[in-house]
Amino acid sequence: MTLSKFRIFLQLIAIAHIVGGILLPFLVNTQLFSTYNALVNQALGFETTGKSTDINFLIGLFGPTIASWGVLFLYVVTTAFKNLDKRGWWAIFACCILWAPYDSILSIQRGIYVNAFINLISALMILIPLFMARQYFFHPSDFKSDA
Repeated sequence: MTLSKFRIFLQLIAIAHIVGGILLPFLVNTQLFSTYNALVNQALGFETTGKSTDINFLIGLFGPTIASWGVLFLYVVTTAFKNLDKRGWWAIFACCILWAPYDSILSIQRGIYVNAFINLISALMILIPLFMARQYFFHPSDFKSDA
């Protein structure tokens, strides 16, 4: 895979976070999220208390945070691929590592395993191409940049 394909793939992940985060508050109460909502409500013990609307509101509230993370991630990825060096690679790595494990641990502690699974898939979609592109960042002079 070429460097530009790694960049585009990671940029698409960032854009997916932006779009998904913007849409989350509007979609959280739809059939699209029914399984996710049921699992979260069950894990929190709210499936029979009538609190599911409140929980769904709080889930939707994370939408803008997800969208803003996507904007920042898009900037970091775009900048890092324009200026290939170790710092750029580490910045992308930090974006993922500072979020996914911590968020997953907190989710698992509350029994919200579906969140940890989503985090795992998202993190792997970032980390696999990042590690595949690592050589370009750590040895940029060995490659002609096509990013």
